[in-house]
Amino acid sequence: MAQKKKADSLQELSYEEAYTRLQEVLGRLESGDTPLEESLQLYAQGTQLAAHCATRLEEAELTVRRWQEQNSTTPFEE
Repeated sequence: MAQKKKADSLQELSYEEAYTRLQEVLGRLESGDTPLEESLQLYAQGTQLAAHCATRLEEAELTVRRWQEQNSTTPFEE
């Protein structure tokens, strides 16, 4: 149940929020001060955050490509 809740909350993160959390995880891992078990948990969390960021970027790229295909500048017009 806890994994499902984490997955749900991960999906709700914006790209920026997930990227910030990923940077924090990387910082903790790179410090070398975390015990093995915690490092493994951080690594797992980091891979999930990285995948989430990649998905968000792909979604944004698809949106921009659709706009380009439609020759639509509507999202950028005031």
